[in-house]
Amino acid sequence: MRSERINALLEQYQPGYGLPAGFYTNPDLLPADIGLLEPLWYVAGHSSEIPEPGDTKLVSLFGESVIVVRGSDRVVRAFYNVCSHRAARLCGESAKGLRQFTCPYHNWSYSLEGKVKSRRLEVIFDETFDPDAHNLRPCHLRVLEGLIFLSVSDTPTDFDAAYQPFSDIFRFYGIADAKVIRIEGFSANANWKTLVENTIDPYHVPVVHPNFTRTRTPAYWQAAASTRTEEVIAAATQAEQEMKEWEAALTQLPDVTGVIVQDGEHDDQFRWLVRGPLAPGYQSETIGGKRVAPLMGQFTESDEASVFSNLNPLDSLFISVDHASIFSIRPLAHDQIYWQTTWLVDKDAQEGQDYDTDEVCEFYAEVNAEDFPIWERTYQGATSRAYRPGRLAPQESFIGEFQRWYVRRLRQQVETPATLSV
Repeated sequence: MRSERINALLEQYQPGYGLPAGFYTNPDLLPADIGLLEPLWYVAGHSSEIPEPGDTKLVSLFGESVIVVRGSDRVVRAFYNVCSHRAARLCGESAKGLRQFTCPYHNWSYSLEGKVKSRRLEVIFDETFDPDAHNLRPCHLRVLEGLIFLSVSDTPTDFDAAYQPFSDIFRFYGIADAKVIRIEGFSANANWKTLVENTIDPYHVPVVHPNFTRTRTPAYWQAAASTRTEEVIAAATQAEQEMKEWEAALTQLPDVTGVIVQDGEHDDQFRWLVRGPLAPGYQSETIGGKRVAPLMGQFTESDEASVFSNLNPLDSLFISVDHASIFSIRPLAHDQIYWQTTWLVDKDAQEGQDYDTDEVCEFYAEVNAEDFPIWERTYQGATSRAYRPGRLAPQESFIGEFQRWYVRRLRQQVETPATLSV
Protein backbone atom coordinates (compact mmCIF):
# COMPACT_ATOMS: atom_id res chain seq x y z
CA MET A 1 0.00 0.00 0.00
CA ARG A 2 1.57 3.31 -1.04
CA SER A 3 2.47 5.61 1.81
CA GLU A 4 0.25 8.41 0.47
CA ARG A 5 -2.77 6.10 0.70
CA ILE A 6 -1.92 5.20 4.28
CA ASN A 7 -1.47 8.90 5.06
CA ALA A 8 -4.91 9.58 3.64
CA LEU A 9 -6.33 6.92 5.95
CA LEU A 10 -4.42 8.30 8.93
CA GLU A 11 -5.89 11.74 8.29
CA GLN A 12 -9.35 10.26 8.86
CA TYR A 13 -8.45 9.06 12.37
CA GLN A 14 -9.93 11.11 15.20
CA PRO A 15 -8.78 10.33 18.76
CA GLY A 16 -11.66 9.47 21.05
CA TYR A 17 -13.59 7.75 18.27
CA GLY A 18 -13.41 4.27 16.76
CA LEU A 19 -11.04 3.64 13.88
CA PRO A 20 -12.29 4.47 10.37
CA ALA A 21 -13.40 1.43 8.38
CA GLY A 22 -10.31 1.24 6.19
CA PHE A 23 -8.12 0.38 9.17
CA TYR A 24 -10.04 -2.90 9.40
CA THR A 25 -11.20 -3.60 5.86
CA ASN A 26 -8.47 -2.45 3.46
CA PRO A 27 -6.42 -5.50 2.41
CA ASP A 28 -3.53 -3.30 1.30
CA LEU A 29 -2.91 -2.23 4.91
CA LEU A 30 -1.89 -5.71 6.07
CA PRO A 31 1.84 -5.49 5.07
CA ALA A 32 2.19 -2.30 7.11
CA ASP A 33 0.37 -3.93 10.04
CA ILE A 34 2.71 -6.93 9.91
CA GLY A 35 5.68 -4.58 9.69
CA LEU A 36 4.73 -2.78 12.89
CA LEU A 37 3.95 -6.02 14.75
CA GLU A 38 6.99 -8.07 13.70
CA PRO A 39 9.62 -6.51 16.02
CA LEU A 40 7.69 -7.61 19.12
CA TRP A 41 8.00 -10.94 20.93
CA TYR A 42 5.19 -13.52 20.70
CA VAL A 43 4.31 -16.59 22.72
CA ALA A 44 5.14 -19.75 20.76
CA GLY A 45 4.23 -22.26 23.45
CA HIS A 46 5.38 -23.64 26.77
CA SER A 47 8.55 -25.59 27.48
CA SER A 48 6.45 -28.52 28.78
CA GLU A 49 5.41 -29.18 25.17
CA ILE A 50 8.97 -30.19 24.23
CA PRO A 51 10.23 -31.91 27.41
CA GLU A 52 12.91 -34.19 25.89
CA PRO A 53 15.78 -33.81 23.41
CA GLY A 54 14.54 -34.06 19.85
CA ASP A 55 11.02 -32.89 20.72
CA THR A 56 9.88 -30.21 18.29
CA LYS A 57 7.00 -27.81 17.85
CA LEU A 58 6.16 -26.10 14.57
CA VAL A 59 5.05 -22.52 14.96
CA SER A 60 3.53 -20.24 12.33
CA LEU A 61 4.16 -16.54 12.86
CA PHE A 62 3.48 -13.81 10.30
CA GLY A 63 3.80 -16.22 7.41
CA GLU A 64 7.01 -17.83 8.67
CA SER A 65 7.27 -21.47 9.71
CA VAL A 66 9.59 -21.91 12.69
CA ILE A 67 10.87 -25.10 14.32
CA VAL A 68 11.18 -24.89 18.12
CA VAL A 69 13.34 -27.78 19.32
CA ARG A 70 14.95 -29.04 22.50
CA GLY A 71 18.52 -29.87 21.56
CA SER A 72 20.70 -32.78 22.59
CA ASP A 73 22.06 -30.45 25.29
CA ARG A 74 18.46 -29.80 26.43
CA VAL A 75 18.67 -26.15 25.37
CA VAL A 76 15.56 -24.84 23.58
CA ARG A 77 16.31 -23.24 20.21
CA ALA A 78 14.37 -22.05 17.17
CA PHE A 79 15.19 -22.33 13.48
CA TYR A 80 13.38 -21.24 10.37
CA ASN A 81 11.82 -24.27 8.73
CA VAL A 82 13.91 -23.90 5.59
CA CYS A 83 16.61 -26.20 4.23
CA SER A 84 19.80 -24.23 3.56
CA HIS A 85 20.33 -26.07 0.29
CA ARG A 86 17.27 -25.51 -1.91
CA ALA A 87 14.69 -23.97 0.47
CA ALA A 88 12.44 -27.00 1.01
CA ARG A 89 10.54 -27.15 4.27
CA LEU A 90 12.34 -29.53 6.61
CA CYS A 91 9.43 -30.47 8.87
CA GLY A 92 5.77 -30.93 8.10
CA GLU A 93 4.56 -31.38 11.67
CA SER A 94 5.66 -31.33 15.28
CA ALA A 95 7.54 -34.42 16.42
CA LYS A 96 8.94 -36.28 19.41
CA GLY A 97 12.43 -37.66 19.86
CA LEU A 98 14.05 -36.63 16.56
CA ARG A 99 17.75 -37.41 16.27
CA GLN A 100 18.31 -34.93 13.46
CA PHE A 101 16.51 -32.90 10.80
CA THR A 102 16.53 -34.45 7.34
CA CYS A 103 15.34 -32.61 4.27
CA PRO A 104 12.89 -34.68 2.20
CA TYR A 105 14.18 -33.13 -1.06
CA HIS A 106 17.92 -33.98 -1.27
CA ASN A 107 18.45 -35.70 2.07
CA TRP A 108 20.57 -32.95 3.57
CA SER A 109 20.63 -33.39 7.34
CA TYR A 110 21.16 -31.09 10.29
CA SER A 111 21.82 -31.65 13.97
CA LEU A 112 19.26 -30.62 16.57
CA GLU A 113 21.52 -27.62 17.14
CA GLY A 114 21.09 -26.57 13.50
CA LYS A 115 24.53 -27.62 12.23
CA VAL A 116 24.71 -29.07 8.73
CA LYS A 117 26.11 -32.61 8.69
CA SER A 118 28.84 -32.53 6.06
CA ARG A 119 30.05 -36.15 5.91
CA ARG A 120 27.89 -36.94 2.88
CA LEU A 121 28.35 -33.45 1.45
CA GLU A 122 32.14 -33.77 1.38
CA VAL A 123 31.75 -36.43 -1.30
CA ILE A 124 29.73 -34.06 -3.46
CA PHE A 125 31.49 -30.71 -2.95
CA ASP A 126 35.14 -29.73 -3.12
CA GLU A 127 37.19 -27.97 -0.47
CA THR A 128 35.43 -24.67 -1.17
CA PHE A 129 32.30 -25.94 0.54
CA ASP A 130 31.74 -24.04 3.80
CA PRO A 131 29.55 -26.09 6.19
CA ASP A 132 28.95 -23.17 8.56
CA ALA A 133 27.46 -21.14 5.73
CA HIS A 134 24.81 -23.85 5.34
CA ASN A 135 23.65 -24.21 8.93
CA LEU A 136 19.98 -23.66 9.66
CA ARG A 137 19.09 -20.04 10.17
CA PRO A 138 18.18 -19.39 13.80
CA CYS A 139 15.09 -17.47 14.81
CA HIS A 140 15.19 -15.18 17.84
CA LEU A 141 13.97 -17.14 20.88
CA ARG A 142 13.78 -16.45 24.59
CA VAL A 143 12.20 -18.38 27.47
CA LEU A 144 10.53 -16.61 30.39
CA GLU A 145 9.35 -18.83 33.24
CA GLY A 146 8.59 -21.66 30.82
CA LEU A 147 6.92 -19.44 28.22
CA ILE A 148 8.65 -19.65 24.83
CA PHE A 149 8.81 -16.37 22.92
CA LEU A 150 9.79 -15.83 19.29
CA SER A 151 10.48 -12.80 17.16
CA VAL A 152 10.88 -13.10 13.40
CA SER A 153 12.30 -9.59 13.14
CA ASP A 154 16.00 -9.09 12.41
CA THR A 155 15.97 -6.39 15.09
CA PRO A 156 13.46 -7.34 17.79
CA THR A 157 12.66 -5.13 20.75
CA ASP A 158 14.58 -5.51 24.02
CA PHE A 159 13.18 -8.69 25.57
CA ASP A 160 14.66 -8.25 29.05
CA ALA A 161 13.42 -4.68 29.36
CA ALA A 162 9.95 -5.72 28.21
CA TYR A 163 9.42 -8.74 30.44
CA GLN A 164 11.49 -8.28 33.58
CA PRO A 165 8.43 -6.81 35.37
CA PHE A 166 6.52 -10.06 34.71
CA SER A 167 9.12 -12.56 35.88
CA ASP A 168 8.62 -12.44 39.66
CA ILE A 169 4.84 -12.81 39.62
CA PHE A 170 5.00 -15.55 36.96
CA ARG A 171 7.56 -17.36 39.11
CA PHE A 172 5.37 -17.16 42.21
CA TYR A 173 2.42 -18.52 40.23
CA GLY A 174 4.56 -21.44 39.03
CA ILE A 175 4.26 -20.86 35.29
CA ALA A 176 7.61 -22.56 34.63
CA ASP A 177 6.45 -25.61 36.58
CA ALA A 178 3.15 -25.91 34.74
CA LYS A 179 2.16 -28.19 31.88
CA VAL A 180 -0.11 -27.78 28.88
CA ILE A 181 -3.30 -29.83 29.14
CA ARG A 182 -5.20 -28.58 26.09
CA ILE A 183 -4.74 -26.35 23.05
CA GLU A 184 -7.74 -25.22 21.00
CA GLY A 185 -7.75 -22.94 18.00
CA PHE A 186 -10.13 -21.68 15.37
CA SER A 187 -10.24 -19.05 12.65
CA ALA A 188 -12.66 -16.14 12.41
CA ASN A 189 -13.54 -13.66 9.72
CA ALA A 190 -12.35 -10.47 11.37
CA ASN A 191 -9.45 -8.06 11.41
CA TRP A 192 -6.84 -8.56 14.11
CA LYS A 193 -7.55 -5.13 15.58
CA THR A 194 -11.19 -6.16 16.09
CA LEU A 195 -10.01 -8.87 18.50
CA VAL A 196 -7.45 -6.72 20.28
CA GLU A 197 -10.08 -4.10 21.01
CA ASN A 198 -12.51 -6.75 22.23
CA THR A 199 -9.89 -8.33 24.51
CA ILE A 200 -9.21 -5.06 26.35
CA ASP A 201 -12.86 -3.92 26.49
CA PRO A 202 -14.55 -4.21 29.93
CA TYR A 203 -17.59 -2.34 28.64
CA HIS A 204 -19.03 -5.37 26.84
CA VAL A 205 -18.47 -7.97 29.57
CA PRO A 206 -21.75 -7.53 31.52
CA VAL A 207 -23.63 -7.62 28.22
CA VAL A 208 -21.97 -10.64 26.61
CA HIS A 209 -20.40 -12.76 29.39
CA PRO A 210 -22.74 -13.61 32.30
CA ASN A 211 -20.39 -16.08 34.02
CA PHE A 212 -17.38 -13.81 33.55
CA THR A 213 -19.42 -10.97 35.05
CA ARG A 214 -20.08 -13.03 38.20
CA THR A 215 -16.34 -13.37 38.87
CA ARG A 216 -16.23 -9.73 39.97
CA THR A 217 -18.41 -7.64 42.29
CA PRO A 218 -21.25 -5.42 41.05
CA ALA A 219 -19.21 -2.37 42.08
CA TYR A 220 -16.32 -3.49 39.89
CA TRP A 221 -18.49 -3.67 36.79
CA GLN A 222 -20.44 -0.53 37.61
CA ALA A 223 -17.15 1.32 37.81
CA ALA A 224 -16.00 -0.25 34.55
CA ALA A 225 -19.21 -0.19 32.57
CA SER A 226 -21.64 2.35 33.96
CA THR A 227 -22.62 5.21 31.67
CA ARG A 228 -23.75 7.69 34.34
CA THR A 229 -21.06 9.78 36.01
CA GLU A 230 -22.56 9.67 39.52
CA GLU A 231 -22.82 5.88 39.32
CA VAL A 232 -19.20 5.63 38.21
CA ILE A 233 -18.00 7.72 41.12
CA ALA A 234 -19.98 5.76 43.70
CA ALA A 235 -19.03 2.41 42.22
CA ALA A 236 -15.37 3.35 41.94
CA THR A 237 -15.34 4.31 45.62
CA GLN A 238 -16.91 0.97 46.55
CA ALA A 239 -14.53 -0.98 44.30
CA GLU A 240 -11.56 0.82 45.84
CA GLN A 241 -12.75 -0.14 49.32
CA GLU A 242 -13.17 -3.77 48.23
CA MET A 243 -9.62 -3.68 46.85
CA LYS A 244 -8.22 -2.35 50.13
CA GLU A 245 -10.03 -5.01 52.16
CA TRP A 246 -8.68 -7.75 49.89
CA GLU A 247 -5.14 -6.36 50.09
CA ALA A 248 -5.32 -6.13 53.89
CA ALA A 249 -6.21 -9.83 54.12
CA LEU A 250 -3.44 -11.03 51.79
CA THR A 251 -0.74 -13.30 53.17
CA GLN A 252 0.89 -14.03 49.79
CA LEU A 253 2.28 -11.40 47.40
CA PRO A 254 0.82 -8.53 49.50
CA ASP A 255 2.95 -5.97 47.65
CA VAL A 256 2.04 -7.12 44.14
CA THR A 257 -1.49 -5.86 43.58
CA GLY A 258 -3.43 -3.59 41.32
CA VAL A 259 -1.97 -2.25 38.08
CA ILE A 260 1.66 -3.38 37.92
CA VAL A 261 2.36 -2.62 34.24
CA GLN A 262 0.26 -0.55 31.86
CA ASP A 263 1.77 0.62 28.59
CA GLY A 264 0.55 3.59 26.63
CA GLU A 265 0.82 4.90 23.13
CA HIS A 266 4.54 5.70 23.38
CA ASP A 267 5.66 2.27 24.63
CA ASP A 268 7.00 -0.53 22.44
CA GLN A 269 5.08 -3.63 23.42
CA PHE A 270 1.64 -2.45 24.60
CA ARG A 271 1.76 -4.63 27.73
CA TRP A 272 -0.28 -4.65 30.88
CA LEU A 273 -0.20 -6.64 34.10
CA VAL A 274 -2.92 -6.47 36.76
CA ARG A 275 -3.64 -8.53 39.88
CA GLY A 276 -6.94 -8.01 41.61
CA PRO A 277 -9.64 -9.70 43.71
CA LEU A 278 -12.40 -11.98 42.51
CA ALA A 279 -15.95 -11.79 43.82
CA PRO A 280 -16.49 -13.01 47.41
CA GLY A 281 -16.56 -16.80 47.53
CA TYR A 282 -14.55 -17.18 44.32
CA GLN A 283 -11.35 -19.16 44.75
CA SER A 284 -10.52 -19.25 41.05
CA GLU A 285 -11.65 -17.77 37.76
CA THR A 286 -14.08 -20.55 36.92
CA ILE A 287 -17.80 -21.04 36.48
CA GLY A 288 -19.05 -20.90 40.06
CA GLY A 289 -15.66 -19.89 41.45
CA LYS A 290 -14.42 -23.21 42.81
CA ARG A 291 -10.87 -24.44 42.30
CA VAL A 292 -10.60 -26.98 39.49
CA ALA A 293 -6.98 -28.13 39.93
CA PRO A 294 -4.25 -28.22 42.59
CA LEU A 295 -2.60 -24.99 43.71
CA MET A 296 0.24 -23.85 41.48
CA GLY A 297 3.59 -22.32 42.31
CA GLN A 298 4.21 -21.10 45.84
CA PHE A 299 0.58 -20.80 46.92
CA THR A 300 -0.52 -22.53 50.11
CA GLU A 301 -4.09 -21.23 49.81
CA SER A 302 -6.14 -19.31 47.27
CA ASP A 303 -5.52 -15.57 47.16
CA GLU A 304 -9.09 -15.17 45.81
CA ALA A 305 -7.70 -13.21 42.90
CA SER A 306 -6.60 -13.49 39.30
CA VAL A 307 -3.86 -12.00 37.15
CA PHE A 308 -4.55 -10.41 33.77
CA SER A 309 -1.54 -9.81 31.57
CA ASN A 310 -1.06 -8.63 28.02
CA LEU A 311 2.40 -9.61 26.81
CA ASN A 312 1.97 -7.70 23.54
CA PRO A 313 -1.12 -6.68 21.56
CA LEU A 314 -1.70 -10.26 20.36
CA ASP A 315 -0.88 -12.46 23.39
CA SER A 316 -2.49 -12.55 26.84
CA LEU A 317 -1.93 -14.73 29.90
CA PHE A 318 -4.64 -14.95 32.56
CA ILE A 319 -3.73 -16.76 35.78
CA SER A 320 -5.59 -18.13 38.78
CA VAL A 321 -4.04 -20.03 41.69
CA ASP A 322 -4.85 -23.40 40.08
CA HIS A 323 -4.63 -22.89 36.32
CA ALA A 324 -3.61 -20.46 33.61
CA SER A 325 -4.82 -19.65 30.10
CA ILE A 326 -2.83 -18.25 27.18
CA PHE A 327 -4.73 -16.44 24.41
CA SER A 328 -3.08 -15.73 21.06
CA ILE A 329 -4.31 -13.77 18.04
CA ARG A 330 -2.56 -14.44 14.73
CA PRO A 331 -3.45 -12.35 11.65
CA LEU A 332 -3.87 -14.54 8.57
CA ALA A 333 -5.28 -11.90 6.22
CA HIS A 334 -6.84 -8.48 6.56
CA ASP A 335 -10.18 -10.20 7.22
CA GLN A 336 -9.12 -13.45 8.89
CA ILE A 337 -7.48 -14.32 12.17
CA TYR A 338 -6.54 -17.47 14.06
CA TRP A 339 -7.37 -17.54 17.76
CA GLN A 340 -5.69 -20.07 20.03
CA THR A 341 -6.23 -20.84 23.71
CA THR A 342 -3.75 -22.89 25.73
CA TRP A 343 -4.61 -24.16 29.22
CA LEU A 344 -2.02 -25.04 31.89
CA VAL A 345 -2.07 -26.65 35.33
CA ASP A 346 0.66 -27.71 37.75
CA LYS A 347 3.01 -30.25 36.15
CA ASP A 348 2.48 -32.79 38.94
CA ALA A 349 -1.32 -32.72 38.76
CA GLN A 350 -2.82 -35.98 37.53
CA GLU A 351 -5.73 -35.91 35.09
CA GLY A 352 -8.74 -37.81 36.39
CA GLN A 353 -7.40 -37.63 39.93
CA ASP A 354 -6.52 -33.97 40.54
CA TYR A 355 -8.39 -32.29 37.72
CA ASP A 356 -10.80 -32.83 34.86
CA THR A 357 -9.60 -31.17 31.66
CA ASP A 358 -13.07 -30.18 30.49
CA GLU A 359 -13.78 -28.55 33.84
CA VAL A 360 -10.53 -26.57 33.78
CA CYS A 361 -11.21 -25.34 30.25
CA GLU A 362 -14.96 -24.70 30.34
CA PHE A 363 -14.81 -21.10 31.63
CA TYR A 364 -12.73 -19.62 28.84
CA ALA A 365 -14.12 -22.02 26.26
CA GLU A 366 -17.46 -20.39 27.06
CA VAL A 367 -15.99 -16.88 26.88
CA ASN A 368 -14.45 -17.71 23.48
CA ALA A 369 -17.79 -18.99 22.19
CA GLU A 370 -19.52 -15.83 23.39
CA ASP A 371 -16.93 -13.52 21.82
CA PHE A 372 -16.66 -15.29 18.46
CA PRO A 373 -19.88 -13.89 16.97
CA ILE A 374 -19.03 -10.44 18.36
CA TRP A 375 -15.72 -10.42 16.46
CA GLU A 376 -17.38 -11.37 13.20
CA ARG A 377 -20.38 -9.06 13.62
CA THR A 378 -18.14 -6.12 14.43
CA TYR A 379 -16.04 -6.75 11.35
CA GLN A 380 -19.13 -7.22 9.18
CA GLY A 381 -20.46 -3.89 10.42
CA ALA A 382 -17.19 -2.16 9.58
CA THR A 383 -17.55 -3.27 5.96
CA SER A 384 -20.90 -1.47 5.61
CA ARG A 385 -21.14 1.85 3.81
CA ALA A 386 -23.26 2.96 6.77
CA TYR A 387 -20.41 2.57 9.27
CA ARG A 388 -19.08 5.73 10.87
CA PRO A 389 -16.64 5.65 13.82
CA GLY A 390 -18.59 6.03 17.05
CA ARG A 391 -17.54 7.95 20.14
CA LEU A 392 -15.61 5.82 22.63
CA ALA A 393 -17.19 5.61 26.08
CA PRO A 394 -15.06 6.51 29.13
CA GLN A 395 -14.94 2.79 29.95
CA GLU A 396 -13.24 2.21 26.56
CA SER A 397 -10.27 4.42 27.37
CA PHE A 398 -7.81 1.56 27.05
CA ILE A 399 -9.11 0.89 23.53
CA GLY A 400 -8.38 4.52 22.74
CA GLU A 401 -4.88 4.06 24.14
CA PHE A 402 -4.34 1.03 21.90
CA GLN A 403 -5.58 2.89 18.85
CA ARG A 404 -3.19 5.77 19.51
CA TRP A 405 -0.37 3.23 19.97
CA TYR A 406 -1.27 1.59 16.68
CA VAL A 407 -1.63 4.85 14.74
CA ARG A 408 1.75 6.09 16.01
CA ARG A 409 3.49 2.90 14.92
CA LEU A 410 1.68 2.92 11.59
CA ARG A 411 2.96 6.44 10.96
CA GLN A 412 6.46 5.15 11.66
CA GLN A 413 5.90 2.48 9.01
CA VAL A 414 4.96 5.19 6.50
CA GLU A 415 8.25 6.90 7.26
CA THR A 416 10.11 3.70 6.30
CA PRO A 417 8.40 2.92 2.95
CA ALA A 418 10.75 0.04 2.13
CA THR A 419 8.71 -2.05 4.54
CA LEU A 420 5.49 -1.36 2.67
CA SER A 421 4.01 -3.26 -0.21
CA VAL A 422 3.25 -1.14 -3.28
